[in-house]
Amino acid sequence: MKTLILRSSFQTDDFVLHEYAELLQRLEKECHAEIQIIGDEMVETVHAPSLQKTLPDAVMIATGGVENLFKRLWAAIDVEMMCTPHRPKTVTMIADGRNNSLAAALEILTYLGNNGMEGRIVHGTNDEIISTLVETRLIASLRGRIGLFGQPSDWLIASGVDRGYLQQKYSIETVDIDLQRLIDGIKGIPQTEAEKVAQDIVKRSKGVVEPSSADMLEAAKAYLAIKRICQEERLDAFTIRCFDIVKACGTTSCLALALLNDEGIVAGCEGDMQTLLSMLLAKRLCGEVAFMANPSNLTDKTSMLAHCTIPLTMCDETIVRSHFESGIGVAIQGLLPLTDYTLFKWGGSQLDRYFVTEAQAIETPYSNHFCRTQITLNVNLKPYLLQHSIGNHHVIIRGRHADEIHRFMRQNGITVASHRD
Repeated sequence: MKTLILRSSFQTDDFVLHEYAELLQRLEKECHAEIQIIGDEMVETVHAPSLQKTLPDAVMIATGGVENLFKRLWAAIDVEMMCTPHRPKTVTMIADGRNNSLAAALEILTYLGNNGMEGRIVHGTNDEIISTLVETRLIASLRGRIGLFGQPSDWLIASGVDRGYLQQKYSIETVDIDLQRLIDGIKGIPQTEAEKVAQDIVKRSKGVVEPSSADMLEAAKAYLAIKRICQEERLDAFTIRCFDIVKACGTTSCLALALLNDEGIVAGCEGDMQTLLSMLLAKRLCGEVAFMANPSNLTDKTSMLAHCTIPLTMCDETIVRSHFESGIGVAIQGLLPLTDYTLFKWGGSQLDRYFVTEAQAIETPYSNHFCRTQITLNVNLKPYLLQHSIGNHHVIIRGRHADEIHRFMRQNGITVASHRD
């Protein structure tokens, strides 16, 4: 939740941090707020392009005297960018009343109305403010525009979603993207642009095993071509029929998915819509990127999951590898920290079932019999996976987020899948 905090030039950032210490701490912890303080004297240094890339989810009015500051900031923003399903034309302001904040918020609210925009003020105690914002996040967690690069992979016979229901229930727009457009795009990427990406990945990695320099260049071209289409189509997320790219271009999209997830575009494999929506919810609700993986090896005490791409930011270290099944292109072997994780899946053609559990990673093994990134959790998933599983892929989220996910699901009337130990 991106939150701008506005203060007058009569106060300082330190004043705001001290005066609102408890509220700011709870915003960061419970609402995953990314906070930026802007003073009246700083407005000339805040450029519109940076605001447009990160339109605020909320504006906290910390003091009076910021009405003109708000007006000048908002004039720099292309408001029409907000008129989409995932950026509704509403401004949420936080004002607890101290330091003339409510008076300023009321003036701003009237200004918004006079200019054809909706606004609302979240006011009250810290508990009331946080409760309202958490509920708002639950309701508006999804809203977005999702791209489908090709159809789901042939083996995904139970991972589709009713797209009409998705639009009606969650305001998620889906866009079909012809794979030929991507194939042509990959071929059109300049060599120099791809070289820069490839060199950066090699520098960031612990090592390169199978891929050649030519493999790295083609994978970098796929990343740049996919990213360009995502920008052109204004996508918040996408999933791709990746094996067709392997056949047509001799490269993989594994590297592209890893990088784009880190850049804020939720990216999934194999055309699996249910898992992509699980990843999107993890990002919006929990503030975390997610690892989309196959359950691969189960015991009565542990569960190992694996896949060939993972957001680089989830890993302590990464190794550049080839794609496991094909031996082609570039994939990522990520070495994850041994810490707490949440395993999650949201599925059903109308997204009416889910599964979530928390666990700890006890090992990041490596075997040539599984996909490149592997992680073992200290949880027995046999009763759920072998009898009640919601599809194949599941997502792994860093941290413990089961309570947040349960709350969202309860609010939307979604049933938890059976998990009998």
